[in-house]
Amino acid sequence: MFLKYVTPDYRVKSLFDITPRWLKRNGYTKVVVDVDNTLLPRDKNLVGPRAMTWIRQCHQLGINIALISNNGGDRMKGITRQTNLGCVMRAAKPLPVAYKRLVEAMGGGKVLFVGDQLLTDVLGAKFAGHPVIWCQSLGGQEHFITRCTRKIEKFLINRLNANGTMPKERVL
Repeated sequence: MFLKYVTPDYRVKSLFDITPRWLKRNGYTKVVVDVDNTLLPRDKNLVGPRAMTWIRQCHQLGINIALISNNGGDRMKGITRQTNLGCVMRAAKPLPVAYKRLVEAMGGGKVLFVGDQLLTDVLGAKFAGHPVIWCQSLGGQEHFITRCTRKIEKFLINRLNANGTMPKERVL
């Protein structure tokens, strides 16, 4: 029963394997992206040109992007300034409150979430009733708690693979 809440709808290697055309074609005009290890490594402060290009391409197709993070502070404020995107900081993922707040701020409707952790990003989106894409972590230094939950995540990935419910990794 619990496994359905940590089973992503889609799986990609990285955020950049989600094409803006695929989003548009599948009716996703609102996308919420986790910041740490999804948009950029947790130990980096600058959003790279590839991420900025992806955001710009999404906007050109009328896709609204927002950010979500369990972190806050000056680093997160700098990232939101660089990207010029709305963001819920200190989101307390996987609790669904921040997810619901973001959906309301984006005007409701069909919202897709993207993140690198089953126990925060995927679980939170599923609790809130939204589809989610799971991607590989960009790496970099992870918080102590994340390092611990990654061990649980490995167990869950093995279970999802064993019962055939983990989506195949692909380019969308």
